[in-house]
Amino acid sequence: MPTVSVPKPTNEQPSPQTTESLQATLVNQTSGVLTLVKSATARPWVQSPPGTIAAGQSGQFVSPGDFSNAANGYVVYQAANGATFTLEWAIPSIGKNSITWQAEGGLSAQESGSLDGWNVSAAWFIS
Repeated sequence: MPTVSVPKPTNEQPSPQTTESLQATLVNQTSGVLTLVKSATARPWVQSPPGTIAAGQSGQFVSPGDFSNAANGYVVYQAANGATFTLEWAIPSIGKNSITWQAEGGLSAQESGSLDGWNVSAAWFIS
């Protein structure tokens, strides 16, 4: 049986050191601080998520991933009133990306960017 491989669409040419990563920017549009309460990846962070994101500011993190090790993980941020924003991702070498987010307790979140391909870069505006 022949093996067929179909490359993922992307604007950048991936290399074995840089594929399947997520660069996320979280923009805090609330009136208070968002605090990181949980986070995890299967491998060490390329850039760790910030412990806090002040009102009107943004925070960025980069999850690890390469051709042999897909990027996957999650972050959970909490507002002073207990409301939460959760972002989860799985970016495999082959197959469809899974990137989901949920805002609870009065928060809302809008995504901007492309969630397809390798080397995903997107922003979430949390209000």
